Formats: sequence, C-alpha cells, structure tokens
Amino acid sequence: MTDGQSVRLRLGAGHNDRAVDFVFPPQWTVEVCSHRGGSELTPGAIRRTFSRPVGMRPIREAACGARTAAILVDDFRRPTPVEALTLAVIDELRSAGVPAEGISVILGNGAHRVMSRREAQRRLGTAMGAVGQVISHDAFSPDVTFCGATVAGTPVLINRIAAEADFSVSISTVYPHALTAWGGGAKMVLPGIAHVSSTHYHHTRQPCGVWGGCPGKSLARRDIEEAAALFGLNASVCAVINESKQLCGLRVGDPIKAHRSAVRIARQVYETDLRGCSPDLVVANAYPMDGDPTQTGKALIPAGLIGAPVLMIVDFADSCPWHGVYHGPRRAYLRGPQPIMPERTPELLRQASVFVFSPQAGRGYVPADGTWYCDNDWDRLMAAMLQRFPSPQVVVLPSAPLQMPKT
Repeated sequence: MTDGQSVRLRLGAGHNDRAVDFVFPPQWTVEVCSHRGGSELTPGAIRRTFSRPVGMRPIREAACGARTAAILVDDFRRPTPVEALTLAVIDELRSAGVPAEGISVILGNGAHRVMSRREAQRRLGTAMGAVGQVISHDAFSPDVTFCGATVAGTPVLINRIAAEADFSVSISTVYPHALTAWGGGAKMVLPGIAHVSSTHYHHTRQPCGVWGGCPGKSLARRDIEEAAALFGLNASVCAVINESKQLCGLRVGDPIKAHRSAVRIARQVYETDLRGCSPDLVVANAYPMDGDPTQTGKALIPAGLIGAPVLMIVDFADSCPWHGVYHGPRRAYLRGPQPIMPERTPELLRQASVFVFSPQAGRGYVPADGTWYCDNDWDRLMAAMLQRFPSPQVVVLPSAPLQMPKT
C-alpha cells in the first residue's frame, strides 16, 4: 500500500500499553479529534484532595477505631491508576490506626473472570505488599454475605471479606456508561464484588440510563448506589483520566457526592468538539478500555453517535468474550460451541457498518456479531476498505470510550 497519513495511537491498556503508528490510504482525509483532556495531577494535588474530601471527614479521621478495612479496586478492564491511589488510601487508613495486616484489597472483577496473581501484581504494584491480603473476587463463589435487598428487589450478596470489614473504600474511574449513565463509585460494590445472582438481577431488570446523562436520574445507577449503602461503603475515590491514562481529575469522599463531583469534572475533560464534522467513517480506538470483547460497546457508543460507519481498533488483554451474567460458568462456556469468524467476503465489505482491526481477530477473538468485518492485518484491511471508501472524510477518536462528541 502506498504510504499515506500516519496516525500514532495508544493500544493495549490492559496488558501491553504502547504507541503504534497506523498508516491510512493517501486517498483518505484523516482528522484526529481528541477530547479536551487535562494535565496530570501532581502528588501534592492528590494529597490535598484526600485532605479535603467531599461530604465527609478525611479517611484518616473517619476510619479511626476500625481494625479492619477493605479497599475495593477495579480490574484490568479499567484504566484507573490503581497503584498510586491504593497507596494513598493505605496511608490514610494507617494514619487512622488500621494495622497493615487488617487491610484487604479486593479486586472487583464483577462477573468477569478472576484475575491471576501475576495480573494482580501488575495492577497493584508495590501496594500489593503493603496490605494483609489481596483477593481477586469470584462472582460465582458462595462465600458471600447477604446485606439486604434494594427497593427494586436486587438481592445484595457481597464478598464476605469485604462485608465483614470495619471500613471500606472504593477506587475506580468515572466514565460514560450505557447502563448506569456513568461508571465508577458504587459500581465497585455492584457488580464489582457482588455475587453473580445479584448482578444478573440488576443487569436484566434495570432499564438503561442515558449514556453520559444525569447519574441521579438513572434507575440502574440509583439501584447500585442503594446496594452500596446496604453494604456500607464508607468512601469512594473517583478518578478522571486523560487520553494518556494520566490522572487529571480526582474526588474523594462520600460515595455519591464524590462521584457526582467527579462526573462534573469528567464532562469537561471528555468533551470532544466535532462541530462542523460530517465524516464518512469514524475510527474508534478502544484504548484505554480494551480489556476484553465485553468492553467493545464503550468505544462503539460515542462513535455511533456521529452517524457514520465505524472502524474500531482494539488490542484485547483477554480475547475471550465470556461474561458470567449472560454465559454462565466460564468452564462450561469454553467447552461449548464458539462463534465462527465472519468470512471476509465482498458482500460483507459492502454491507458492514462496523469494521474491526484487532491482533487477536481469528487468533482467539471471534465477534458474536457476524455482520462485522474483521481482520488482524492492517494493510490488508486498508486495501479492502479502500474499495468501500475510496476518498472518505475520516475522523479518528484516539480514546473513544472516554470521548463525548459535541456536534
């Protein structure tokens, strides 16, 4: 393929974070549209945020008298700077008098697969050795505590170690979400450390909120916040990141108030000005939420709002699309029939509205949607797409899951 415009994008946030140059056909007019973003917070700014929490006393005061504590952190599917924030929470808890051996870190996998010890070490870094125990939550484990039921009827069955702790803190990233309007905060309880039955009830009975809308008006969001209250979540650390996965916004405090304040920051950071753009094709880079195929919607939703066919670029940390709520136990799912990779036919090339480039396509990843045109060879994919799009106007979203298009 003749050299065209080269665009450098980040890939592999979940396992092999790196920059890659993508060369587009010279016949294409390509424009990179980043979100507004923000500068990385300094260590001093982080300390000041912890000292001035939203809606509560500092953790080092609120946790006084506690002998055990649980820190709930999100898994590799999220871009949260977990190590630094976990160390900050540990410092707060230790200042409150909680002994290191009494602190448990719970990796909130939700209904996704359990993280390995090696993945946990990569996620937590030096924080892993600063606590009494690290637990990778298994949604199918019966070792849970019943904390009650929400008004909507969701049974709140929570990881027992977390439920028995005297004090609990969640650490997560705030980002637009299809079901709960915004991710982060209380989602670390449900589905983060909940039993699969609780998550199944919530996910299949609660109506979707408006993606990136008002979190307080989302019934699904309100249900998980009620579940977190029944569990007794004491505080939340809510991060906002830029397209380089740097912490550029932070709120600490009351689980609901801190989350709402972080959402206000996130709206500004993630705003993407697309006024005047009428692209023929949108390139949606799934970074920094390219953990596994269950996350692809996070890149497709903002790209789809623009109203053009989408080319998604994704490098999965785990190429298996398994999700416990919809597929049952993982071993049984893996033993069953797997989807077949769609054949790259001229007809599919003409009709597809979603194109996918992934190093794992056909090598572990097979899309459940047979109408997607997939390839693991960039030059071959570009040569094919040039037939469908001979001279298009192309918009590139370098961190699509975080971007909120303003048209």
